Amino acid sequence: MNSPVEKIKERLSIVDVISSYIPVIQAGKNYKAKCPFHNEKTPSFFISPERGSYYCFGCGAKGDIFSFVEHFEGTDFLGSLKILADRAGVVIDTKYKKSEHSREEHLYEIMEEATNFFEAKFDNQPEARSYLRDRGLSDATIKSFRIGYAPSTWRSVSDHLINKGFKKEDIETVGLIKKSENGFYDRFRGRIIFPISDSSGRIIAFSGRIFALSNDVSKKESSIEEAKYLNSPDTPLFNKSKVLYGIDKAKLSIRSRGYSIVVEGQMDLILSHQALFTNTVAVSGTALADNVNDTNESKINNLGLIRRLSSNVIFAFDGDEAGIRAASRSAVIALSLDMQVKIAVLPTGQDPADIIKKNPDSWKEIIKNSVNIVSFHIDKICNSTSDTRIRGKKIREIVFPFLSMIKSSIERSAYITEINNKTGISEKAIIEDFEIYERTAKIDSKEAVFENENSPNKQSRRELLEKRLFGIIFWNNDNKQIKEVDEFCNSFKENIGVQTFDKMLHSYEPFSDTLAIEAEMWYGSNTDELSRDIKEIVLNLEEEILNENKASLQPLDTKEKLTQFNNILKRIEEIKKSRSY
Repeated sequence: MNSPVEKIKERLSIVDVISSYIPVIQAGKNYKAKCPFHNEKTPSFFISPERGSYYCFGCGAKGDIFSFVEHFEGTDFLGSLKILADRAGVVIDTKYKKSEHSREEHLYEIMEEATNFFEAKFDNQPEARSYLRDRGLSDATIKSFRIGYAPSTWRSVSDHLINKGFKKEDIETVGLIKKSENGFYDRFRGRIIFPISDSSGRIIAFSGRIFALSNDVSKKESSIEEAKYLNSPDTPLFNKSKVLYGIDKAKLSIRSRGYSIVVEGQMDLILSHQALFTNTVAVSGTALADNVNDTNESKINNLGLIRRLSSNVIFAFDGDEAGIRAASRSAVIALSLDMQVKIAVLPTGQDPADIIKKNPDSWKEIIKNSVNIVSFHIDKICNSTSDTRIRGKKIREIVFPFLSMIKSSIERSAYITEINNKTGISEKAIIEDFEIYERTAKIDSKEAVFENENSPNKQSRRELLEKRLFGIIFWNNDNKQIKEVDEFCNSFKENIGVQTFDKMLHSYEPFSDTLAIEAEMWYGSNTDELSRDIKEIVLNLEEEILNENKASLQPLDTKEKLTQFNNILKRIEEIKKSRSY
Protein backbone atom coordinates (compact mmCIF):
# COMPACT_ATOMS: atom_id res chain seq x y z
CA MET A 1 0.00 0.00 0.00
CA ASN A 2 1.32 3.43 -0.94
CA SER A 3 2.32 5.77 1.87
CA PRO A 4 0.58 9.17 2.24
CA VAL A 5 3.69 10.83 0.80
CA GLU A 6 3.55 8.65 -2.31
CA LYS A 7 -0.18 9.30 -2.75
CA ILE A 8 0.35 13.05 -2.46
CA LYS A 9 3.21 12.98 -4.96
CA GLU A 10 1.01 11.04 -7.38
CA ARG A 11 -1.71 13.70 -7.17
CA LEU A 12 0.36 16.90 -6.98
CA SER A 13 3.07 17.76 -9.48
CA ILE A 14 6.04 19.75 -8.22
CA VAL A 15 5.41 22.42 -10.87
CA ASP A 16 1.81 22.91 -9.71
CA VAL A 17 2.84 23.14 -6.06
CA ILE A 18 5.74 25.56 -6.54
CA SER A 19 3.90 27.72 -9.10
CA SER A 20 1.11 28.20 -6.55
CA TYR A 21 3.69 30.00 -4.38
CA ILE A 22 5.96 31.80 -6.87
CA PRO A 23 5.87 32.65 -10.63
CA VAL A 24 7.66 30.03 -12.74
CA ILE A 25 8.53 29.98 -16.45
CA GLN A 26 9.20 27.01 -18.70
CA ALA A 27 12.78 26.39 -19.83
CA GLY A 28 12.77 23.40 -22.17
CA LYS A 29 11.51 20.35 -20.32
CA ASN A 30 12.21 22.02 -16.99
CA TYR A 31 11.03 25.23 -15.29
CA LYS A 32 12.89 28.08 -13.63
CA ALA A 33 12.11 30.91 -11.20
CA LYS A 34 13.71 33.47 -8.94
CA CYS A 35 14.63 31.61 -5.77
CA PRO A 36 12.25 32.40 -2.88
CA PHE A 37 14.93 31.47 -0.35
CA HIS A 38 17.46 34.16 -1.21
CA ASN A 39 17.38 37.52 -2.97
CA GLU A 40 18.32 37.34 -6.64
CA LYS A 41 17.65 39.24 -9.87
CA THR A 42 18.35 36.41 -12.35
CA PRO A 43 16.48 33.09 -11.96
CA SER A 44 18.75 30.33 -10.68
CA PHE A 45 16.01 28.15 -9.19
CA PHE A 46 15.31 25.14 -11.44
CA ILE A 47 12.40 22.71 -11.21
CA SER A 48 12.53 19.25 -12.75
CA PRO A 49 9.06 17.69 -13.32
CA GLU A 50 10.74 14.44 -14.36
CA ARG A 51 12.64 14.10 -11.08
CA GLY A 52 9.97 15.79 -8.97
CA SER A 53 12.62 18.01 -7.45
CA TYR A 54 14.03 21.53 -7.43
CA TYR A 55 17.53 22.93 -7.12
CA CYS A 56 18.85 26.48 -6.69
CA PHE A 57 22.29 27.09 -8.13
CA GLY A 58 22.49 30.30 -6.11
CA CYS A 59 21.99 29.12 -2.52
CA GLY A 60 21.96 25.32 -2.85
CA ALA A 61 18.36 24.84 -1.73
CA LYS A 62 16.92 21.61 -3.09
CA GLY A 63 14.34 18.93 -2.45
CA ASP A 64 10.81 17.92 -3.39
CA ILE A 65 7.31 19.30 -2.76
CA PHE A 66 7.50 18.53 0.97
CA SER A 67 10.84 20.23 1.61
CA PHE A 68 9.71 23.21 -0.48
CA VAL A 69 6.55 23.70 1.61
CA GLU A 70 8.55 23.16 4.83
CA HIS A 71 11.05 25.82 3.82
CA PHE A 72 8.58 28.28 2.31
CA GLU A 73 5.91 28.04 5.01
CA GLY A 74 8.34 27.80 7.92
CA THR A 75 6.82 24.56 9.15
CA ASP A 76 8.14 21.06 9.86
CA PHE A 77 7.65 17.85 7.88
CA LEU A 78 4.36 16.97 9.55
CA GLY A 79 3.12 20.51 8.93
CA SER A 80 3.98 20.29 5.23
CA LEU A 81 2.36 16.86 5.12
CA LYS A 82 -0.88 18.32 6.53
CA ILE A 83 -0.87 21.24 4.05
CA LEU A 84 -0.25 19.05 1.00
CA ALA A 85 -2.54 16.25 2.16
CA ASP A 86 -5.41 18.73 2.50
CA ARG A 87 -4.66 20.05 -0.97
CA ALA A 88 -4.40 16.60 -2.53
CA GLY A 89 -7.44 15.20 -0.71
CA VAL A 90 -5.35 12.52 1.00
CA VAL A 91 -6.47 11.37 4.45
CA ILE A 92 -3.65 10.72 6.93
CA ASP A 93 -5.02 7.82 8.91
CA THR A 94 -4.05 6.68 12.37
CA LYS A 95 -1.83 3.90 11.07
CA TYR A 96 0.48 6.35 9.38
CA LYS A 97 0.22 9.12 11.92
CA LYS A 98 1.18 6.92 14.85
CA SER A 99 0.82 10.00 16.97
CA GLU A 100 1.15 8.03 20.19
CA HIS A 101 4.79 7.35 19.28
CA SER A 102 5.62 10.89 18.20
CA ARG A 103 6.48 13.33 20.97
CA GLU A 104 5.91 16.35 18.74
CA GLU A 105 2.52 15.10 17.59
CA HIS A 106 1.73 14.36 21.23
CA LEU A 107 2.40 18.00 22.11
CA TYR A 108 0.15 19.15 19.27
CA GLU A 109 -2.59 16.88 20.66
CA ILE A 110 -2.28 18.63 24.04
CA MET A 111 -2.70 22.04 22.40
CA GLU A 112 -5.69 20.87 20.40
CA GLU A 113 -7.37 19.37 23.47
CA ALA A 114 -6.69 22.56 25.45
CA THR A 115 -8.28 24.59 22.64
CA ASN A 116 -11.36 22.37 22.73
CA PHE A 117 -11.53 22.86 26.50
CA PHE A 118 -11.28 26.66 26.26
CA GLU A 119 -13.93 26.74 23.51
CA ALA A 120 -16.32 24.67 25.61
CA LYS A 121 -15.83 26.95 28.61
CA PHE A 122 -16.43 30.01 26.45
CA ASP A 123 -19.76 28.57 25.26
CA ASN A 124 -20.84 28.50 28.92
CA GLN A 125 -19.82 32.12 29.61
CA PRO A 126 -22.39 34.53 28.11
CA GLU A 127 -20.56 37.50 29.65
CA ALA A 128 -17.42 36.75 27.64
CA ARG A 129 -19.46 36.34 24.45
CA SER A 130 -21.33 39.58 25.17
CA TYR A 131 -18.02 41.40 25.64
CA LEU A 132 -16.72 40.22 22.25
CA ARG A 133 -20.01 41.07 20.55
CA ASP A 134 -19.79 44.57 22.04
CA ARG A 135 -16.30 44.80 20.52
CA GLY A 136 -17.85 44.07 17.12
CA LEU A 137 -17.21 40.34 16.66
CA SER A 138 -19.90 38.12 15.16
CA ASP A 139 -20.59 34.61 16.46
CA ALA A 140 -19.31 33.19 13.16
CA THR A 141 -16.01 35.05 13.59
CA ILE A 142 -15.66 33.90 17.20
CA LYS A 143 -16.12 30.31 16.06
CA SER A 144 -13.79 30.67 13.07
CA PHE A 145 -10.92 31.93 15.26
CA ARG A 146 -11.72 29.35 17.96
CA ILE A 147 -11.79 31.94 20.73
CA GLY A 148 -12.15 30.41 24.20
CA TYR A 149 -12.19 31.15 27.89
CA ALA A 150 -9.90 30.00 30.71
CA PRO A 151 -11.67 29.74 34.07
CA SER A 152 -10.21 31.62 37.05
CA THR A 153 -9.55 28.45 39.04
CA TRP A 154 -5.95 27.42 39.50
CA ARG A 155 -5.99 24.02 37.79
CA SER A 156 -9.00 23.78 35.45
CA VAL A 157 -7.20 23.11 32.17
CA SER A 158 -4.43 21.04 33.77
CA ASP A 159 -6.95 18.80 35.58
CA HIS A 160 -8.85 18.36 32.31
CA LEU A 161 -5.71 17.42 30.37
CA ILE A 162 -4.45 15.06 33.07
CA ASN A 163 -7.84 13.34 33.11
CA LYS A 164 -7.41 12.90 29.34
CA GLY A 165 -4.18 11.00 29.99
CA PHE A 166 -1.59 13.71 29.33
CA LYS A 167 1.43 14.05 31.62
CA LYS A 168 2.15 17.15 33.70
CA GLU A 169 5.66 17.38 32.26
CA ASP A 170 4.31 17.56 28.70
CA ILE A 171 1.61 20.08 29.68
CA GLU A 172 4.37 22.23 31.19
CA THR A 173 6.50 21.81 28.05
CA VAL A 174 3.84 23.45 25.86
CA GLY A 175 3.54 26.37 28.32
CA LEU A 176 0.06 25.69 29.70
CA ILE A 177 1.11 25.26 33.32
CA LYS A 178 3.80 26.66 35.58
CA LYS A 179 5.56 25.13 38.54
CA SER A 180 5.74 26.70 42.01
CA GLU A 181 6.67 25.57 45.51
CA ASN A 182 3.08 24.41 45.95
CA GLY A 183 2.99 22.43 42.71
CA PHE A 184 1.68 23.12 39.22
CA TYR A 185 -0.92 25.77 38.33
CA ASP A 186 -2.49 26.99 35.10
CA ARG A 187 -0.70 29.77 33.24
CA PHE A 188 -3.98 31.10 31.79
CA ARG A 189 -6.71 31.90 34.34
CA GLY A 190 -9.68 34.22 34.02
CA ARG A 191 -8.84 35.15 30.45
CA ILE A 192 -10.39 35.17 27.00
CA ILE A 193 -8.17 32.86 24.99
CA PHE A 194 -6.96 33.47 21.44
CA PRO A 195 -5.30 30.34 19.96
CA ILE A 196 -2.22 30.98 17.80
CA SER A 197 -1.68 28.62 14.85
CA ASP A 198 1.27 27.85 12.60
CA SER A 199 0.95 28.24 8.84
CA SER A 200 -0.60 24.77 8.52
CA GLY A 201 -3.35 25.59 11.06
CA ARG A 202 -2.05 23.58 14.03
CA ILE A 203 -2.44 25.27 17.42
CA ILE A 204 1.02 26.09 18.80
CA ALA A 205 0.40 28.77 21.46
CA PHE A 206 -2.18 30.97 23.17
CA SER A 207 -2.65 34.62 23.99
CA GLY A 208 -5.04 35.44 26.83
CA ARG A 209 -6.81 38.74 27.55
CA ILE A 210 -7.72 39.24 31.18
CA PHE A 211 -11.49 39.08 31.73
CA ALA A 212 -13.05 38.75 35.18
CA LEU A 213 -16.65 37.55 35.29
CA SER A 214 -19.14 39.46 37.43
CA ASN A 215 -19.34 36.59 39.94
CA ASP A 216 -15.60 36.04 40.03
CA VAL A 217 -14.78 37.34 43.50
CA SER A 218 -11.28 35.90 43.65
CA LYS A 219 -10.27 37.83 40.55
CA LYS A 220 -11.86 41.08 41.60
CA GLU A 221 -10.34 41.04 45.05
CA SER A 222 -6.90 39.97 43.91
CA SER A 223 -4.23 42.45 45.01
CA ILE A 224 -1.91 41.36 42.23
CA GLU A 225 -1.90 43.60 39.15
CA GLU A 226 -2.01 41.21 36.22
CA ALA A 227 -0.96 41.99 32.65
CA LYS A 228 -3.79 42.80 30.25
CA TYR A 229 -2.46 40.20 27.80
CA LEU A 230 -0.55 37.05 28.67
CA ASN A 231 1.17 35.00 25.96
CA SER A 232 2.62 31.50 25.78
CA PRO A 233 6.38 31.27 26.34
CA ASP A 234 8.69 29.87 23.69
CA THR A 235 8.22 26.09 23.50
CA PRO A 236 9.27 23.24 21.18
CA LEU A 237 6.17 24.11 19.11
CA PHE A 238 6.27 27.91 19.36
CA ASN A 239 8.99 30.41 18.56
CA LYS A 240 7.76 34.00 18.84
CA SER A 241 9.92 35.19 15.95
CA LYS A 242 8.75 32.52 13.51
CA VAL A 243 4.99 32.99 13.43
CA LEU A 244 2.42 35.74 13.05
CA TYR A 245 -1.09 35.55 14.49
CA GLY A 246 -3.53 34.71 11.71
CA ILE A 247 -0.90 33.60 9.17
CA ASP A 248 -2.77 30.34 8.52
CA LYS A 249 -5.89 32.27 7.49
CA ALA A 250 -4.08 35.12 5.70
CA LYS A 251 -1.42 33.41 3.56
CA LEU A 252 -3.57 32.67 0.50
CA SER A 253 -5.04 36.16 0.52
CA ILE A 254 -1.61 37.79 0.87
CA ARG A 255 -0.42 35.85 -2.14
CA SER A 256 -3.46 36.63 -4.28
CA ARG A 257 -3.76 40.32 -3.31
CA GLY A 258 -0.03 40.99 -3.56
CA TYR A 259 0.43 42.67 -0.18
CA SER A 260 0.04 42.06 3.53
CA ILE A 261 -1.31 44.24 6.34
CA VAL A 262 0.40 43.91 9.73
CA VAL A 263 -1.51 45.03 12.82
CA GLU A 264 -0.66 44.85 16.53
CA GLY A 265 -3.56 43.22 18.38
CA GLN A 266 -5.75 40.16 18.13
CA MET A 267 -8.92 42.23 17.95
CA ASP A 268 -7.37 44.37 15.19
CA LEU A 269 -6.62 41.21 13.23
CA ILE A 270 -9.95 39.48 13.77
CA LEU A 271 -12.07 42.52 12.94
CA SER A 272 -9.92 43.18 9.88
CA HIS A 273 -10.63 39.66 8.64
CA GLN A 274 -14.31 40.09 9.47
CA ALA A 275 -14.26 43.24 7.30
CA LEU A 276 -12.85 41.02 4.48
CA PHE A 277 -9.26 42.27 4.77
CA THR A 278 -8.18 38.65 5.00
CA ASN A 279 -4.58 39.49 4.05
CA THR A 280 -3.99 40.78 7.59
CA VAL A 281 -1.65 39.29 10.22
CA ALA A 282 -0.86 40.45 13.75
CA VAL A 283 2.22 40.58 15.96
CA SER A 284 0.29 40.25 19.23
CA GLY A 285 1.37 37.09 21.04
CA THR A 286 4.43 36.90 18.79
CA ALA A 287 7.56 39.00 18.28
CA LEU A 288 9.05 40.35 15.08
CA ALA A 289 12.52 39.01 14.34
CA ASP A 290 14.73 42.04 14.85
CA ASN A 291 18.16 41.07 13.50
CA VAL A 292 18.48 43.50 10.61
CA ASN A 293 22.11 42.47 10.06
CA ASP A 294 21.18 38.87 9.28
CA THR A 295 22.35 38.20 5.73
CA ASN A 296 21.06 34.64 5.71
CA GLU A 297 17.81 35.18 3.82
CA SER A 298 16.88 31.52 3.96
CA LYS A 299 16.42 31.82 7.71
CA ILE A 300 12.74 31.68 8.52
CA ASN A 301 11.31 34.51 10.58
CA ASN A 302 7.84 35.98 10.59
CA LEU A 303 8.48 38.93 8.27
CA GLY A 304 10.64 36.69 6.10
CA LEU A 305 7.66 34.37 5.71
CA ILE A 306 5.24 37.04 4.55
CA ARG A 307 7.96 38.44 2.26
CA ARG A 308 7.88 35.13 0.42
CA LEU A 309 4.15 35.52 0.00
CA SER A 310 4.51 39.15 -1.10
CA SER A 311 7.27 41.76 -0.78
CA ASN A 312 4.68 44.53 -0.22
CA VAL A 313 3.64 45.24 3.36
CA ILE A 314 1.54 47.88 5.14
CA PHE A 315 2.05 48.42 8.87
CA ALA A 316 -1.20 49.54 10.51
CA PHE A 317 -0.42 50.10 14.18
CA ASP A 318 -2.17 52.37 16.68
CA GLY A 319 -2.46 56.03 15.72
CA ASP A 320 -0.31 57.43 18.55
CA GLU A 321 3.42 58.07 18.90
CA ALA A 322 3.99 54.64 20.45
CA GLY A 323 2.24 53.00 17.50
CA ILE A 324 4.30 55.01 14.99
CA ARG A 325 7.54 54.05 16.77
CA ALA A 326 6.55 50.37 16.77
CA ALA A 327 5.62 50.50 13.08
CA SER A 328 8.92 52.24 12.32
CA ARG A 329 10.98 49.59 14.11
CA SER A 330 9.15 46.90 12.15
CA ALA A 331 9.64 48.84 8.92
CA VAL A 332 13.42 48.86 9.37
CA ILE A 333 13.36 45.06 9.64
CA ALA A 334 11.14 44.78 6.56
CA LEU A 335 13.37 47.10 4.52
CA SER A 336 16.38 44.96 5.47
CA LEU A 337 14.52 42.06 3.83
CA ASP A 338 14.14 44.15 0.64
CA MET A 339 10.41 44.68 1.14
CA GLN A 340 8.35 47.63 -0.06
CA VAL A 341 7.02 49.24 3.11
CA LYS A 342 4.06 51.53 3.70
CA ILE A 343 2.42 52.81 6.86
CA ALA A 344 -1.31 53.29 7.38
CA VAL A 345 -1.96 56.66 9.00
CA LEU A 346 -4.61 56.22 11.72
CA PRO A 347 -6.36 58.99 13.64
CA THR A 348 -4.55 59.79 16.90
CA GLY A 349 -5.70 57.62 19.78
CA GLN A 350 -7.50 55.04 17.65
CA ASP A 351 -6.58 51.49 16.75
CA PRO A 352 -7.76 49.43 13.75
CA ALA A 353 -10.40 47.61 15.83
CA ASP A 354 -12.02 50.92 16.86
CA ILE A 355 -12.12 52.17 13.28
CA ILE A 356 -13.42 48.93 11.74
CA LYS A 357 -16.15 48.54 14.36
CA LYS A 358 -17.38 52.09 13.74
CA ASN A 359 -17.12 52.07 9.94
CA PRO A 360 -15.36 49.36 7.87
CA ASP A 361 -15.34 51.71 4.86
CA SER A 362 -13.11 54.12 6.79
CA TRP A 363 -10.60 51.30 7.26
CA LYS A 364 -10.70 50.63 3.52
CA GLU A 365 -9.82 54.28 2.82
CA ILE A 366 -7.00 54.27 5.40
CA ILE A 367 -5.42 51.19 3.81
CA LYS A 368 -5.92 52.66 0.33
CA ASN A 369 -4.20 55.92 1.36
CA SER A 370 -1.25 54.31 3.18
CA VAL A 371 2.06 56.05 2.43
CA ASN A 372 5.65 55.03 1.91
CA ILE A 373 7.40 54.80 5.30
CA VAL A 374 10.32 57.05 4.29
CA SER A 375 8.07 59.71 2.73
CA PHE A 376 5.84 59.57 5.82
CA HIS A 377 8.74 60.47 8.11
CA ILE A 378 10.11 63.15 5.80
CA ASP A 379 6.68 64.84 5.74
CA LYS A 380 6.30 64.45 9.51
CA ILE A 381 9.67 66.13 10.09
CA CYS A 382 8.87 68.99 7.70
CA ASN A 383 5.48 69.55 9.34
CA SER A 384 7.05 69.69 12.80
CA THR A 385 9.57 72.48 12.07
CA SER A 386 10.69 74.93 9.41
CA ASP A 387 14.22 75.24 10.85
CA THR A 388 16.62 73.68 8.32
CA ARG A 389 19.17 72.71 10.99
CA ILE A 390 16.57 70.90 13.09
CA ARG A 391 15.19 69.22 9.97
CA GLY A 392 18.70 68.04 9.07
CA LYS A 393 19.27 66.64 12.56
CA LYS A 394 15.94 64.75 12.49
CA ILE A 395 16.62 63.44 8.97
CA ARG A 396 19.90 61.96 10.23
CA GLU A 397 18.28 60.47 13.33
CA ILE A 398 15.01 59.23 11.86
CA VAL A 399 15.29 58.80 8.08
CA PHE A 400 18.89 57.64 7.59
CA PRO A 401 18.31 54.30 9.43
CA PHE A 402 15.63 53.51 6.83
CA LEU A 403 17.85 54.54 3.90
CA SER A 404 20.70 52.37 5.17
CA MET A 405 18.45 49.30 4.93
CA ILE A 406 17.46 49.97 1.30
CA LYS A 407 19.52 47.89 -1.11
CA SER A 408 18.68 49.76 -4.32
CA SER A 409 20.99 52.72 -5.09
CA ILE A 410 18.35 54.15 -7.44
CA GLU A 411 15.73 54.05 -4.68
CA ARG A 412 18.08 55.72 -2.22
CA SER A 413 18.89 58.43 -4.76
CA ALA A 414 15.17 59.11 -5.27
CA TYR A 415 14.69 59.54 -1.51
CA ILE A 416 17.67 61.89 -1.27
CA THR A 417 16.08 64.02 -4.02
CA GLU A 418 12.78 63.93 -2.08
CA ILE A 419 14.55 65.07 1.10
CA ASN A 420 16.15 67.92 -0.84
CA ASN A 421 12.83 69.02 -2.38
CA LYS A 422 10.89 68.94 0.89
CA THR A 423 13.48 70.21 3.41
CA GLY A 424 15.53 72.61 1.31
CA ILE A 425 18.77 70.88 2.36
CA SER A 426 21.18 70.52 -0.58
CA GLU A 427 21.59 67.06 -2.11
CA LYS A 428 25.38 67.32 -1.67
CA ALA A 429 25.01 67.89 2.09
CA ILE A 430 22.49 65.04 2.40
CA ILE A 431 24.79 62.64 0.53
CA GLU A 432 27.84 63.65 2.59
CA ASP A 433 25.98 63.24 5.87
CA PHE A 434 24.55 59.90 4.78
CA GLU A 435 28.00 58.59 3.81
CA ILE A 436 29.28 59.58 7.25
CA TYR A 437 26.28 57.88 8.87
CA GLU A 438 26.87 54.68 6.89
CA ARG A 439 30.57 54.54 7.74
CA THR A 440 29.79 54.99 11.43
CA ALA A 441 27.03 52.37 11.33
CA LYS A 442 29.33 49.87 9.60
CA ILE A 443 32.06 50.36 12.20
CA ASP A 444 29.54 49.88 15.03
CA SER A 445 28.14 46.68 13.51
CA LYS A 446 31.29 45.28 11.89
CA GLU A 447 31.66 42.43 14.35
CA ALA A 448 27.98 41.42 14.11
CA VAL A 449 28.02 41.54 10.31
CA PHE A 450 31.25 39.54 10.22
CA GLU A 451 29.68 36.86 12.41
CA ASN A 452 26.58 36.68 10.21
CA GLU A 453 28.61 36.43 7.01
CA ASN A 454 30.46 33.49 8.48
CA SER A 455 27.32 31.78 9.74
CA PRO A 456 25.64 30.70 6.48
CA ASN A 457 22.84 28.18 6.35
CA LYS A 458 25.28 25.26 6.29
CA GLN A 459 24.59 24.42 9.90
CA SER A 460 20.84 24.31 9.34
CA ARG A 461 21.40 22.34 6.13
CA ARG A 462 23.62 19.92 8.04
CA GLU A 463 20.89 19.45 10.66
CA LEU A 464 18.34 18.80 7.92
CA LEU A 465 20.59 16.15 6.35
CA GLU A 466 21.35 14.60 9.73
CA LYS A 467 17.65 14.29 10.58
CA ARG A 468 16.88 12.67 7.23
CA LEU A 469 19.82 10.26 7.52
CA PHE A 470 19.13 9.17 11.10
CA GLY A 471 15.42 8.90 10.39
CA ILE A 472 16.27 6.38 7.67
CA ILE A 473 18.70 4.60 10.00
CA PHE A 474 16.15 4.32 12.84
CA TRP A 475 13.46 3.14 10.42
CA ASN A 476 15.78 0.62 8.78
CA ASN A 477 16.80 -0.73 12.19
CA ASP A 478 13.20 -1.92 12.57
CA ASN A 479 12.76 -3.63 9.20
CA LYS A 480 16.28 -4.23 7.79
CA GLN A 481 14.92 -4.16 4.25
CA ILE A 482 17.42 -1.80 2.61
CA LYS A 483 20.93 -3.18 2.64
CA GLU A 484 22.30 0.00 1.02
CA VAL A 485 21.53 1.90 4.23
CA ASP A 486 23.98 -0.15 6.27
CA GLU A 487 26.55 -0.10 3.49
CA PHE A 488 26.56 3.65 3.02
CA CYS A 489 26.34 4.34 6.76
CA ASN A 490 29.35 2.15 7.47
CA SER A 491 31.27 3.97 4.75
CA PHE A 492 30.12 7.34 6.12
CA LYS A 493 31.14 6.35 9.67
CA GLU A 494 34.55 5.32 8.39
CA ASN A 495 35.07 8.60 6.51
CA ILE A 496 34.00 11.02 9.26
CA GLY A 497 35.20 8.95 12.22
CA VAL A 498 33.37 6.64 14.59
CA GLN A 499 33.44 9.17 17.42
CA THR A 500 31.80 11.90 15.31
CA PHE A 501 29.17 9.47 14.03
CA ASP A 502 28.34 8.13 17.50
CA LYS A 503 28.02 11.67 18.88
CA MET A 504 25.45 12.54 16.19
CA LEU A 505 23.64 9.23 16.71
CA HIS A 506 23.28 9.80 20.45
CA SER A 507 21.95 13.34 19.92
CA TYR A 508 19.12 12.03 17.72
CA GLU A 509 18.24 8.85 19.63
CA PRO A 510 15.68 10.65 21.90
CA PHE A 511 13.75 11.54 18.72
CA SER A 512 14.13 8.15 17.04
CA ASP A 513 10.37 7.40 16.92
CA THR A 514 9.46 10.70 15.28
CA LEU A 515 12.33 10.55 12.77
CA ALA A 516 11.58 6.92 11.89
CA ILE A 517 7.90 7.72 11.33
CA GLU A 518 8.86 10.60 9.03
CA ALA A 519 11.17 8.32 7.05
CA GLU A 520 8.46 5.65 6.78
CA MET A 521 5.85 8.20 5.68
CA TRP A 522 8.33 9.71 3.25
CA TYR A 523 9.48 6.55 1.48
CA GLY A 524 6.82 3.96 2.36
CA SER A 525 7.37 1.02 0.02
CA ASN A 526 9.43 3.06 -2.45
CA THR A 527 12.75 1.37 -1.74
CA ASP A 528 14.22 2.37 -5.11
CA GLU A 529 13.89 6.05 -4.23
CA LEU A 530 15.40 5.45 -0.80
CA SER A 531 18.34 3.57 -2.33
CA ARG A 532 19.03 6.54 -4.58
CA ASP A 533 18.59 9.13 -1.85
CA ILE A 534 20.71 7.50 0.85
CA LYS A 535 23.85 7.88 -1.25
CA GLU A 536 23.19 11.55 -1.91
CA ILE A 537 22.29 12.29 1.71
CA VAL A 538 25.46 10.64 3.00
CA LEU A 539 27.69 12.40 0.46
CA ASN A 540 26.13 15.80 1.10
CA LEU A 541 26.36 15.41 4.86
CA GLU A 542 29.98 14.31 4.67
CA GLU A 543 30.75 17.36 2.52
CA GLU A 544 29.09 19.65 5.08
CA ILE A 545 31.22 18.16 7.86
CA LEU A 546 34.40 18.36 5.78
CA ASN A 547 33.79 22.02 4.98
CA GLU A 548 33.35 22.77 8.69
CA ASN A 549 36.55 20.84 9.47
CA LYS A 550 38.37 22.72 6.69
CA ALA A 551 37.36 26.07 8.17
CA SER A 552 38.50 25.00 11.65
CA LEU A 553 42.05 24.34 10.41
CA GLN A 554 42.66 28.02 9.63
CA PRO A 555 45.28 29.42 9.84
CA LEU A 556 47.39 26.76 8.08
CA ASP A 557 50.40 27.42 10.30
CA THR A 558 51.70 23.87 10.71
CA LYS A 559 52.66 21.09 8.36
CA GLU A 560 50.11 18.79 10.02
CA LYS A 561 47.27 21.26 9.40
CA LEU A 562 48.31 21.68 5.78
CA THR A 563 48.31 17.91 5.25
CA GLN A 564 44.85 17.59 6.82
CA PHE A 565 43.61 20.52 4.72
CA ASN A 566 44.84 18.93 1.48
CA ASN A 567 43.30 15.58 2.41
CA ILE A 568 39.95 17.28 3.00
CA LEU A 569 40.16 19.06 -0.37
CA LYS A 570 40.91 15.75 -2.05
CA ARG A 571 37.93 14.02 -0.41
CA ILE A 572 35.59 16.91 -1.27
CA GLU A 573 36.65 16.64 -4.91
CA GLU A 574 35.96 12.89 -4.83
CA ILE A 575 32.48 13.56 -3.42
CA LYS A 576 31.71 16.10 -6.14
CA LYS A 577 32.69 13.64 -8.85
CA SER A 578 30.59 10.83 -7.37
CA ARG A 579 27.48 12.91 -6.60
CA SER A 580 24.47 11.85 -8.62
CA TYR A 581 22.74 15.26 -8.72
